[in-house]
Amino acid sequence: MRQCIMQRSAEKMVSCLRRIRIKAKRPMDHNKNLSDQVPDHGAQNQDQALLNAYEDQKARARSPNTDIRIALAGAPDTLPEILYFLAEDSVAEVRRCVALNENAPRKADLLLTQDHDASIRQELAAKIARLTPELTDDRRSTLYKLTVQALEILAEDQLVRVREILSNALKDVAKAPSNVIITLARDQALTVCSPILEFSPVLSDSDLLEIIRSNPVQGAMSAISRRQALKESVSDSIAKSGDEAAIAELLVNDSAQIREDTLDLIIDRAPQRKSWHEPLAMRPNLSARAVQRIASFVAMNLLDRMQRRLDLDDDVMVAMAEAVERRLAEDTHTKLQEPEWANSDKLDETIAHMYEVGTLTNNALERALAQGEKRFVVKGLSLLSGLAAETVQNIITNRSAKAVIALTWKAGLKPHFASQLQSQLVGLSPNDMIRTTENRWPMSDNDMQWQIDFYST
Repeated sequence: MRQCIMQRSAEKMVSCLRRIRIKAKRPMDHNKNLSDQVPDHGAQNQDQALLNAYEDQKARARSPNTDIRIALAGAPDTLPEILYFLAEDSVAEVRRCVALNENAPRKADLLLTQDHDASIRQELAAKIARLTPELTDDRRSTLYKLTVQALEILAEDQLVRVREILSNALKDVAKAPSNVIITLARDQALTVCSPILEFSPVLSDSDLLEIIRSNPVQGAMSAISRRQALKESVSDSIAKSGDEAAIAELLVNDSAQIREDTLDLIIDRAPQRKSWHEPLAMRPNLSARAVQRIASFVAMNLLDRMQRRLDLDDDVMVAMAEAVERRLAEDTHTKLQEPEWANSDKLDETIAHMYEVGTLTNNALERALAQGEKRFVVKGLSLLSGLAAETVQNIITNRSAKAVIALTWKAGLKPHFASQLQSQLVGLSPNDMIRTTENRWPMSDNDMQWQIDFYST
């Protein structure tokens, strides 16, 4: 095959020179200027020099001396035909030099994408990716098509390291072929997909949403969460995924756009997820309501840091001060009582006393829920709603979002606490929850009473 390559190349050179000679022998056209009819001996000399160079390089490409072939493969002035021939050399170092040669034709690169030497494919991946930003915008061109074909093969290389090199080289290339970027973004190796998911400008919001829905490799959503200027739709999808690490990264990313409702959903589930506390407390543009809710469960050192923030509006700072004052009062009141919540002998007595003195409030139940005192919450709901403990337990066991909302309403608690109960007490996923707001129930009184009657019977 290699002899055929050289023969075809020689035939091309001879054909080129034959066309030159025929042009020189054409009869003069007396209607044209004499200068136009004189054969261009300079061009003929140049073509002869090219043919001589070709013959010289062909001889060196066939040399039994490996060093000669290596030098030829790495030279910047080696002809494309010769580099193509050397891409199949039996010596790996010769093929490596072709892979590194930026003047190698794409057909030679295509040959090397299948090279059995993994280190050569690594060098090739780095070179082609490095040259991709300079690629022509004409997708119909042969160069474009061959380059994309080579990148597609390397993006599916069996060796992770080859794909890693390609991913890191293409992660910020705006002109990278979209199908190659999508392949790398879906890679099962985190070291391959992560750079693309975090940085590639080629990925659209719809691409990111589709990847999130496809249940990607662990850590992939965290990479998406770190993207600059992440859109609200993508943030929504990450928040609903339940991926704790990805949501933590999302909260740390100040440039990510997060809707107020989405932030509420995250806050509902935050008390028992310590990795969310600091980024939530330091999140920019917090509303007064969000600040009050966050202040109800984060550690006191974070409360202190929140109070020292200078980027919050005056009304938010007022809400912060109120939340801190309420938190300190609750901490003082429950300091001795909280350990007794886990004591079954005194639990009923503690709850009954709190009910009598008026401290069995929405905030008290939120605090208990945040601390994982589910038995306290269940018994508190029973006492506040007037329902039997068995009825409350039945509602929780059946895991009905509507029933939980009705129970919260019956207990005289705030609508937003129903979201926390659905998430933290019942364990519903974000997709199964019914969202509630601060002061508005998502169901009518008649519908909620129907739920209570149904479970009571």
